[in-house]
Amino acid sequence: MILRILSGSLGRMKRRRVIAAAAVAFGTAAATALANVSLDIGDKVARELRSFGANLVVLPVGGASTAVLGGEELTHLRARVWLDGAQVLKVKENFWRHNILGFAPWLDLTVLAGERTVRLRGAWLERSVTLADGEVVTTGMKSLHPYWQVTGEWPGEMTADAALVGEGLARDLSLGPGSELRLRVADGDALLTVTGLIRTGGEEDQMILVPLETAQRLGGLEGKVDGVLVSALTTPENAVYERLGKNVRNLPPAEFEKWICTPFVSSIAYEIGNALPGSEAVPIRRVADSEGKIMGKIGGLMLMMALIATVGAAITVTSALMTGVVERRAEIGLFKALGAEERQVVGLFLGEAAILGLIGGLTGAMAGLALSQVITQSVFGTPGSVKWLSVVIGVFAAMVIALVGSAIPARGIARVRPVEALRG
Repeated sequence: MILRILSGSLGRMKRRRVIAAAAVAFGTAAATALANVSLDIGDKVARELRSFGANLVVLPVGGASTAVLGGEELTHLRARVWLDGAQVLKVKENFWRHNILGFAPWLDLTVLAGERTVRLRGAWLERSVTLADGEVVTTGMKSLHPYWQVTGEWPGEMTADAALVGEGLARDLSLGPGSELRLRVADGDALLTVTGLIRTGGEEDQMILVPLETAQRLGGLEGKVDGVLVSALTTPENAVYERLGKNVRNLPPAEFEKWICTPFVSSIAYEIGNALPGSEAVPIRRVADSEGKIMGKIGGLMLMMALIATVGAAITVTSALMTGVVERRAEIGLFKALGAEERQVVGLFLGEAAILGLIGGLTGAMAGLALSQVITQSVFGTPGSVKWLSVVIGVFAAMVIALVGSAIPARGIARVRPVEALRG
């Protein structure tokens, strides 16, 4: 009997039913699209942010600490230590290898260019390396910093006497692509050919950049590196794990396992430090914290947009169903006059709303998935993946919209008196 009444009721006043279902579908489509994009773009946004440089630096043990005596910093007096260049690949060959997007070892020298003291940095510029399992990866400064602007060409990795010169330094020394640059180093003079000028907006604008082997040869430091810059795909670190991560050895076993298996910047740093002998990996907190804040703001923005769409859809549903209650006063009064209890009439009305919510929810969820693909493609240039959890979220949102939108009309049903409704 209830099903017959529901089917008959839904068959009448089709225009209002369509309006209500369309409103639910609209709100559901927005909620599903934003949920799918939010679930899918975490890695995409993180990868985009990784194009702005490293978020980890690997240094020799003690290299990250500051030496202070009597309130005066004496770090520069500390004996210089290096990492073993032969072990650099262990930065990638560890538990988090798939999260390590790029890395580049470097070695700094102080040299004289004419009468001016400048810093010469040797590094992997663009290097293809083979890992222990045979996988070949391409990494280096060029992939870590794709926004760097080079006028001319990058030096070839195995070109012994080629260099990039920072634009600021090149301007001071009157250098350009093709110029020769004579340097005075510890073991004598060196002559380099400038293949290009580099502009980064940072300290590199006053530096000379050469392949790592060139710097090692000039400094007599074969096989040694000062550190390794690492770009890792991470998850924003919440305050609890940021606090716990500062002293991981004191964590309870269950907490430690949960922390070490989550790609926080601190847990990846911990794993790299264990994999590379004599090293400590230090998060570049300014970068890591900024990424976490950006991800949090993006998530908050999407949630706000979804709530606005949901509230708008609920208001439309309320309007459509409230008008339906006014038009069906006689029908509601007849139900009550025939002995139907108020809760039964309200339940019948909510049943209609639930059916509209389910129909609108499924329709909106499918539309939302298609919309999320368009958003992801237009913003990131790559197709997004389908997260079926977003469909569940969308259908749930549809039922909430339908039932919340029915709340005020349901109160209107309670006020209908049979005698007044039948009298008209």
